[in-house]
Amino acid sequence: MSEPYVKVPLHAAEHYYLHTKPIPELGEKFPVVRDLDGHIYFRENDGCLLAGGFEAKAKPAYEDGEIPISTAERKLLPDWDHFHPLLEELLRRCPSLKDVALERLSNCPEAFSPDCKWIIGEAPEIQNYLVAAGMKTVGMSAAGGVGRAIADIITQGYSTVDLHELDISRFLGLHNNRKFLRDRVREVPGLHYDLNYPFHEFRTGRNLRMSPIFPALKEAGAVFSQVMGYERPAWFDKKNAADEKGSPKFRIATTNGFGKPHWFDHVQSEYENCRERIGMSDYSTFTKIDLWSKGNEVVDLLQYLCSNDVDQPVGSIIHTGMHNRHGGYENDCSLARLSENHYMMIAPTVQQARCKAWIERHLPPGGRELDVGLANGIRALNLTHTGELGYVLYIPNEFALHVYTKLMEAGQKYGIRHCGYYAMRTLRVEKFFAFWGQDLDTFTTPLECGRMWRVKFDKKVDFIGKEALLQQRDKGVERMYIQLLINDHDPDLDLWSWGGEPIYRDGLYCGQTTTTAYGFTFKKQICLGFVKNLHPSGRALPVTNDYVLSGDYEVEIAGIRYPAKANLHSPNLPTKYPDQEREAYKATRDKTDESNLLAYRPNK
Repeated sequence: MSEPYVKVPLHAAEHYYLHTKPIPELGEKFPVVRDLDGHIYFRENDGCLLAGGFEAKAKPAYEDGEIPISTAERKLLPDWDHFHPLLEELLRRCPSLKDVALERLSNCPEAFSPDCKWIIGEAPEIQNYLVAAGMKTVGMSAAGGVGRAIADIITQGYSTVDLHELDISRFLGLHNNRKFLRDRVREVPGLHYDLNYPFHEFRTGRNLRMSPIFPALKEAGAVFSQVMGYERPAWFDKKNAADEKGSPKFRIATTNGFGKPHWFDHVQSEYENCRERIGMSDYSTFTKIDLWSKGNEVVDLLQYLCSNDVDQPVGSIIHTGMHNRHGGYENDCSLARLSENHYMMIAPTVQQARCKAWIERHLPPGGRELDVGLANGIRALNLTHTGELGYVLYIPNEFALHVYTKLMEAGQKYGIRHCGYYAMRTLRVEKFFAFWGQDLDTFTTPLECGRMWRVKFDKKVDFIGKEALLQQRDKGVERMYIQLLINDHDPDLDLWSWGGEPIYRDGLYCGQTTTTAYGFTFKKQICLGFVKNLHPSGRALPVTNDYVLSGDYEVEIAGIRYPAKANLHSPNLPTKYPDQEREAYKATRDKTDESNLLAYRPNK
């Protein structure tokens, strides 16, 4: 057992394989058949048929938490009653199976993570302690790639492919709770063969982390999504918000389709309120870390970790990236300088464990433990994550409900209303704001996503990744982050873009989308994504502004290509109430210094 204890959130589920006796006419070239509707599969195995499936509701193994040490003791008895729904689907898909002699039904435990993804990477608790687990029945198939990734981390300190979605630091302590894992593993295996709609939400393991105003939000009609165990409103709908007794219901957000979603009108109303009146959103889920020291140690540490210059006057808010040695984003955050040697860091919700581990790995010898949380008093920061003018209030828990109530009361005469995260998403996509984990990852650099103006190469401290970014500035980037406005697309009839769609330039594939949304001001589908300049041989060439703006673009949605207009800058959106502060917001590229976006220029 390691010290400290390394937390790997896994739970085993019973997984069944049906073995037949030899079938003479079954050849070696018999195909592998997967029936996603029936949640089953079958294939040839040594002249026999091997069949199984991933049932919608799985059965946890070793529910008492005691896992036998020996392999022989780990054998589980078959449960024909539990396997029966899968057997019915097998017989429906392959009727001749009823005439085949059965050999046995095997019950083998398989480990699943809480989000049905693999777990790979360095444990936050112990440096150089690597984990590769939760392969969920495909361990043999995945062994080559996973082994290569782990070997790369051991030998060169990083993987050649981005693994942030599989990183073990995406989990918190709550994800290791035995009851949580036991409940979640009933739901997870079925996702293998399920039709996963956009913004999938788990049904189990809910109401774990809630902000102090959660009851008030639920009463206001919130429909909730979950991130890092936190419940946060996706949108608000007062209709059917109460149960038969009149009490507020807990409702989970769903998007059961790939076209215009049923929540469209609610999000549009919230969006318009944010742009033209006042919107109130709960940002409690964001990562918040206080960093301080007795002397200048915290300033020196942050200057080393951050590409922006954090040594700004007290009261400043510095938007900056923390990069790896290749210039990729390990964290994208804002730092509020509260005093000479005290900063508050605000980072994406998914960074709660990851960024703390990254900072602690780079503490100097004798560096103090970080305090995660907030000090006393309300902190008001003039920033938003949407591009709209606004403030974020950081309030001690015991005062949160009181402050929320007073703000809602005072805001009534200004038309204040609640706004969920789907509206926030649309606002930031229209404003061309990139989010870590959705648009940015450990391989994305500031030069590729238009944020070189936040990188201070001339500051006195050499920050992590500086050398790589200087080399990229000299050579030019091989991909560029752009905004695409989809044309000739009917939002009521056509399928929508949800991320991951291919992008074509002049008829040739050049990249794919990352985040998408419907722009209520543009009245169009909007896609953010990266484009490349690919040589016919497949080799990546430098991408320049001229290259991006000189092409004709299309985005392919469900096999249909739609023409699209490319933007390199945050657009100026019309508003009923223009003001200088609103126009001063800079999202992706600094328009006043466009010539400095890239040092590379092609030879004329």
